Amino acid sequence: MYIGVLGAIATNDLLSESARQQLDSYPKGQGWAPLISNLIHEYLARGYKVLAITTDAEMDDNDPPFVYEEGLLTYVVIPSRKHTFRPNGWRLGRTTDFYRYERSRILTVLRQYKPDVVHAHWTYEFALAALTYTPDALITVHDNAQIIYKYVPTLERYFMLLLARYVFRKGHWFTAVSPYMAESVQKWVKLPVTVVPNPVIIPSKQLGSAIPNVPIISIVVNGWDERKNCKTALLAFKGIQKLHPKAVLWAFGTAFDPEAQAAAFCREHQIQNVVLFGHTHQARVLEKVGQSTLLLHASLEESFGMVLAEAMSYGVPVVAGKNSGAVPWVVEDGGILVDVTNVEAIIKAADKLLSDPIVYEKLSTRAAQIIKTRFQMQRVADKYIALYDRTNISITVND
Repeated sequence: MYIGVLGAIATNDLLSESARQQLDSYPKGQGWAPLISNLIHEYLARGYKVLAITTDAEMDDNDPPFVYEEGLLTYVVIPSRKHTFRPNGWRLGRTTDFYRYERSRILTVLRQYKPDVVHAHWTYEFALAALTYTPDALITVHDNAQIIYKYVPTLERYFMLLLARYVFRKGHWFTAVSPYMAESVQKWVKLPVTVVPNPVIIPSKQLGSAIPNVPIISIVVNGWDERKNCKTALLAFKGIQKLHPKAVLWAFGTAFDPEAQAAAFCREHQIQNVVLFGHTHQARVLEKVGQSTLLLHASLEESFGMVLAEAMSYGVPVVAGKNSGAVPWVVEDGGILVDVTNVEAIIKAADKLLSDPIVYEKLSTRAAQIIKTRFQMQRVADKYIALYDRTNISITVND
C-alpha cells in the first residue's frame, strides 16, 4: 500500500540530521509539533511506501516543489503564498481564494505519484486537495473551525470555517482525535466519525515522582486569546507562589514571547519567577516539560491537548479544565481537573499536588500509565492502517 500523507510537516522533524546535512539547502515546511512526522516514521518502519506533502510560505510562489526521495519516502514541499488577503504579486491572497493555487499544486503532485490512499490532516486546504484527488480520502479533524471562530472572530478564521464546512460536505471518511471532537462535527458528516487519538512517543524513562524543593510549573500555549485563558493561568501562578514561594513558572509557546503581552501582564500584576521562553523547538519543550513538577493547562477548549499527553507520558501530572472540550477524556485521573475560569480552584489544585507527596506520586504514576495504555504510537498507527485498508477497497481517483 502506497500512503499519501498531507498536512503540517516540518522538514527538521521528518528528515534525519544526516539527510539534512547532505542537502545544500531545504525548505523548513511547517508545523508546531512532529505529530504527522512521527506517524510517517512509523509507517516507514513497517515497510509502507509514503508520499508526504506539505507547504512552505517562505518559498517563492513560482519555485518548483522541493522533492526529497530516500528509500520508501518521497517528501514534497509546495510553495505557499505569503499573504492571507493582500495580493502576492499578481496572485490573490491565499485565504481569499481558499488556497486555490496551493491546492492545485498539491493535486499535481498527487496525480504524479499516484498514492493508493490519501490521508489529510486538518479540514482545510490539504483536505480539499486530497478530496479532489479522490472522494475516498481520509480526513482527520484536529479542530472545529466554528469553535475556533467563536474565540478568534477574524476574517481569516471565517474563511477557514467556510472551507472546513465545504470539506465536510464533500468528504466521506473522517476521523477525529477525541470523542469530543467527533461529536462536535458529526452533524456535518454523513457517515460516523471514527475516533483515533493523537499518537504520543513514550519516553524511554519517566523522571522522578517526588516533589522537588524548587517546584517547576510548566505551561505551553500558542496564541494569546480568550480560548487559551493565559491571563487566568498567570494570575493563578501568582497565587500558587504565595503558598510555594520557591515555585518557578516555565512558559513556552508564542503566547509567552518575552517581548509581548505576557511580559507586560506579568509586570502589570507583579508576577515573579516567570521564565518566558516564547516559541521553542518542540524537542526542547518536551525536554523541559519532562523536567517539570506539574503542567498547568488553563485552556477553555481543546480538541485533544497534545501537551497534556506529552507531559503525562513523563509522569508529570497536570492541572487542567474539567469543562475544556477533550481535556477530561485525555487526562482521566492522571491529574486534577478543575474549573479553569476560577483562579482559586487552580491554586487549590496545584497546592494539593505540591503539598501531598502521596497524592503526587499516585497521580504521577497514573499519568504515565494512561498515556502508555491509550495513546501509544503503535496503537494509533494500527487504527489508521485499518482505515486505509477499508478506503483502499473502494478508492476512486479523479483524473
